[in-house]
Amino acid sequence: MFEAGVKEVKELQKTNPELAVLIKIITLESIEPSLEDLRVPSAVGAFLQKNAASLWPYKLVSWVLENLLSNNKLSGPSFNLQTSTPVTHLQKSENGWIVHTPRGMIASTRVLLTTNAYTSHLLPEFSDLIVPVRAEMSSLIPPKSMRPASTNRPLDHTYVFLGHGKQNINQVDYLVQRPFIPSSSTDVSGGEMMFGGGRSYASNAGLGVSDDSSIDPPAAEYLRRELNVVLDLQNKDRELKATYEWSGIMGYSRDGRPWVGELSENLGLGGGEGLWICAGFTGHGMPNTHLSAKAAAQMMVGKPAEEVDLPSMYRLSKERVERARTYDEVHIADAKGMR
Repeated sequence: MFEAGVKEVKELQKTNPELAVLIKIITLESIEPSLEDLRVPSAVGAFLQKNAASLWPYKLVSWVLENLLSNNKLSGPSFNLQTSTPVTHLQKSENGWIVHTPRGMIASTRVLLTTNAYTSHLLPEFSDLIVPVRAEMSSLIPPKSMRPASTNRPLDHTYVFLGHGKQNINQVDYLVQRPFIPSSSTDVSGGEMMFGGGRSYASNAGLGVSDDSSIDPPAAEYLRRELNVVLDLQNKDRELKATYEWSGIMGYSRDGRPWVGELSENLGLGGGEGLWICAGFTGHGMPNTHLSAKAAAQMMVGKPAEEVDLPSMYRLSKERVERARTYDEVHIADAKGMR
């Protein structure tokens, strides 16, 4: 798996050297930094990527919504947010679409589905193209050995772990440590290890599960235990305690790419003129959703498709639908460890 990654980076060095310069390959022989410096001494190798970001997604989305609401003006179009209002049915009308909800119906000439894993609830034809997958997440209390005053400092990096234990390349573990906050003159709080993954330990690897009201206990146990194994925490392999444990639903795309664009009738996906989609992010939502949504919005307001900055493999076409259906179904590809 590491050798395959090295090959991809070297190819990137040829095709896009400006991007490739942000990635450093760390091998067993590397120094400054070494694998030990990165606190992954048992790893086969690592890729160190500059300018990676970490953020709190819920806070970001809340801030965006609050700004949209506060900027509403009495004159002109306004932003209207309806919470706890699930869409139960889409109906094609003469002038567009009628959106059915338990609280009534809304008519619109254009509708955008940002439904990700839940797309097939409204468009059953998508059931083999975007599949729900439940993932596990935890907030772990850092060991005393990692407090700011200790010799084993807090983490300097965010982490993605590939190929650890029984995990294949599709079953990724990831880690971000929150900052410590002074709580008194002599103590600090915070520093939680936000650790997610362990999907190979979940029932059926979480595939086909769209209910996030519960967790997968074996995956949760793995997260509490395994961080000591994959990372040098100097914690004598003690199981970490969790302040919170929860699950979330991802939408896995059959060809591994998001689906962005208008669902024209010729696609055979149950759509029609005026119905748009931006979904199927396969567990990589934060790096992809923002510009995918921007592209969808630009096309919806009439910007020519060829002028919209959107990768060709994200765009909708009948050829793409047909090609995707020649690939292994999501559960088969996931088990094989293929992208």
